[in-house]
Amino acid sequence: MIRAGHTRRDSLRALALGAAGLGLGGRAVAQAPVPEVPILMDGHVHITNRVYWEGIDPWQPQPVGWDYARAKAAGVNVIIENVGTYGAGNFNTTARHALRLIETFHRTIERNADKMGLAVTAAEARRIAASGRMAVFLGIESGFDHEGDPDLLRAFHRLGLRTVQFATQTSFNAFADSDIAGPPHWNGINERGRMLVALMNELGILIDVTHATAEAQAQIIAASRAPVVASHTALAAVTGAGGLTDEVLRALAAKGGMVGIHGGAGAVGRRYRAWVAANPDRASRLGAAVNEMVRYNATGTRPARDHGEFGAGLDAEIRARHMAAFAPWQDDPEAAALVPTPDEWAEQVNHVIRTVGADHVGIGLDLVGGRSSVPRDSGGYPDLVAALNRITTPENVRKITGENWLRVLDRARAG
Repeated sequence: MIRAGHTRRDSLRALALGAAGLGLGGRAVAQAPVPEVPILMDGHVHITNRVYWEGIDPWQPQPVGWDYARAKAAGVNVIIENVGTYGAGNFNTTARHALRLIETFHRTIERNADKMGLAVTAAEARRIAASGRMAVFLGIESGFDHEGDPDLLRAFHRLGLRTVQFATQTSFNAFADSDIAGPPHWNGINERGRMLVALMNELGILIDVTHATAEAQAQIIAASRAPVVASHTALAAVTGAGGLTDEVLRALAAKGGMVGIHGGAGAVGRRYRAWVAANPDRASRLGAAVNEMVRYNATGTRPARDHGEFGAGLDAEIRARHMAAFAPWQDDPEAAALVPTPDEWAEQVNHVIRTVGADHVGIGLDLVGGRSSVPRDSGGYPDLVAALNRITTPENVRKITGENWLRVLDRARAG
């Protein structure tokens, strides 16, 4: 079996690793083999927002963040692409921006049909990957609609939407509490939230509990007939406060769900997090651009009779914050020395394996600009696969690198 997405670049990389394995005097140093995996999947990717705001070609290597070119060369053949409605915080602006991003997503696929294809089932993803192209599922975070209109959700499903982050990054929405800012409002989810859980189960939309409060996460899991996921997270037992608790992890696994392990240094790196705790002012300045993009609220409100002026002004404000977050990134020199290694990233995976088993964990890196991460960019997936091979069996590696994601996506369809 050929490793997923094997290319001439992979062969050159292997030669380079072989050369690096020669120690002093030309003695060979054993290299950990990279396992062969049919599916290499990242369940939490962001690139469409950059296409929309910056007009980039996502199939060209980018200086910051994630891109299809480097990921494909690194062996990735399936992803969930998450459009993000950051800054668009009410009924009109959220739905409007979600539609613009989804249209951008579809145009990207159409322009690059020789390299990628939309998947709505695991079987379709396998067929696309087998053709040598990138299979892409459509997801959304930070709100398909902050008010939770069921007909909007049905319409987005018709456009290919197959996974939704239930809570938003801005604050609580009309149906669920968020862990991002402010005290709980609903003490979890409310009746509208339970109605939306049932509708997502009916439609076959995979529910993502990332960024919900622990209480909301538990209530969403309990209300759902289908498995749910935490698509991009770390484990509190490994790196402390802010990560997914073992209690929620066990509940999620009992329902057949899984977690995707985050790649952000501030999420998965114990040493990096210790530096952040010891240097709050410096760390706050480092994370300001991303936080201001994700948590931005409009500076004004739409007048009763508006003729496009509010939307134009809002777009200008959101675009400025996006551009600041995706400017070339430079970490603090002290913090840069503490960015987690692939083996430190794999400690998160190992905790899930030991706690609930290898069926309940995958890759969900959330690689964006404005922060350090492991891997450094989307060319580094082989380093993660190698790290996984050092902690578990080849069969478990195949589950973690893709099979678990495809299973939960299909189970969501089955309800």
